[in-house]
Amino acid sequence: MYSKEIAKLAGVSRSTVSRVVNNYSNVTPETKEKVNKIIKKYGYIPHAPARALAGKNSRIIGVFLTNIKARNKKFRVFQNVYTSPFEAAIIDYADKLGYNVLVLIINDKDDFNKISDLFSSRVLSGGIFIGANNDSPKIFKLIKSGCKITIIDQEKNKIDSKVNYIIVNSDNYNGAYKATKHLIDYGHKEIAHICGDMNKYSGFKRLEGYIKAMEEAKLPIKEEYMAYGDFNEDGGFKSANKLLKGKDNKITAIFSSNDSMAIGAMKAIKKMGLRIPEDISIVGYDDVRSASYISPALTTIRSSIFEMASIATGKLINYIENDINSPGYYTIPAELIIRESTRKLK
Repeated sequence: MYSKEIAKLAGVSRSTVSRVVNNYSNVTPETKEKVNKIIKKYGYIPHAPARALAGKNSRIIGVFLTNIKARNKKFRVFQNVYTSPFEAAIIDYADKLGYNVLVLIINDKDDFNKISDLFSSRVLSGGIFIGANNDSPKIFKLIKSGCKITIIDQEKNKIDSKVNYIIVNSDNYNGAYKATKHLIDYGHKEIAHICGDMNKYSGFKRLEGYIKAMEEAKLPIKEEYMAYGDFNEDGGFKSANKLLKGKDNKITAIFSSNDSMAIGAMKAIKKMGLRIPEDISIVGYDDVRSASYISPALTTIRSSIFEMASIATGKLINYIENDINSPGYYTIPAELIIRESTRKLK
């Protein structure tokens, strides 16, 4: 319902409805009560651009699903078992705080112009980036221009400490260390790693965690025991083929930098006629919903997607409503979840 209809039902002017909505003091308590009762009964959401022109918070945040590739490689949201639940959790939490969410898919560097325009026109009050490369100059430019931004999966020291941004990460390093250490504790020595995208903070930090656990156990880190899967299922499938078909292969376990690649690797392993975990143990990362339903159920690292989304959304809205202009950095603990895809060597 529009303000015109609200005004007619309440017997007041549209400007009075606007003053009630924006909580101006020059409205009598009786009029406020009458207008608010009608708003509650029929529903009324102030038009975002109108609120922006009035200098008000639009109560809309953007979620930017970022995957900058070549122009002929488009981002497929439905294929991403991590992004979709993250996006849903943000929408749910924002709704509880009285905010709406506008989702944009960033396939090309030029798409950042759309984001900039939405901030400039004050349609958006803030935004959350998911899947962005580490150290993205386009994101830094938005932050430095005054936009309230949260970035998921970003290195802390890459952004000026005097500007308004929020970074939310999984404890990537320790999570990867725990995953690799679990395999070592189970007696495995020939442990391969399917790396994620090295342009992403989580990609290189999880590799560092794997290396730390291997070095600590005085196990050799072999170049031929590392493959790169780009955080998607197809990449995991191809990586497992590359790792396990080598003539000198003695691999008994794989740590995959995320669950999507682990699931792809499991498909490749089964296609080769190998058994999980009897022949190959495998550990993933993220604990996506499907990890507990596949067969065998995937041992993985859980870093709560809901908690990350809640912090990202709640802190951003706090920054918006209290006009905070300082950095915030949050790390979500990583927990080992042992299921059926790993076994102890005898």
